[in-house]
Amino acid sequence: MNFIKIKIVSPRDVQSVDNITETMLLNVDHIVSIKPIRMVIEDKVVDGFWVRTSNGKKYRATEIPKELSKLLKGETNTRKVMMTDDGIVETPVIN
Repeated sequence: MNFIKIKIVSPRDVQSVDNITETMLLNVDHIVSIKPIRMVIEDKVVDGFWVRTSNGKKYRATEIPKELSKLLKGETNTRKVMMTDDGIVETPVIN
């Protein structure tokens, strides 16, 4: 199993302004999608991510690994990303 560490906003009450941030390990093989979003935390609008897993659960993340963030921002050209014991490995695009 390959895990990544993310910081999530605790899903205690979505309507509440009192948000608690927790660190969580997720199995990369069970992540279906990661989508950039804007969310309100402590009366501020911040950049974050919806992380959806294969069991249908969604998490509001404030931090994800830099390699995945770069992929979402289009800062790297890759065809495939895979997790190894050494971390996230990107396969470069061959032109």
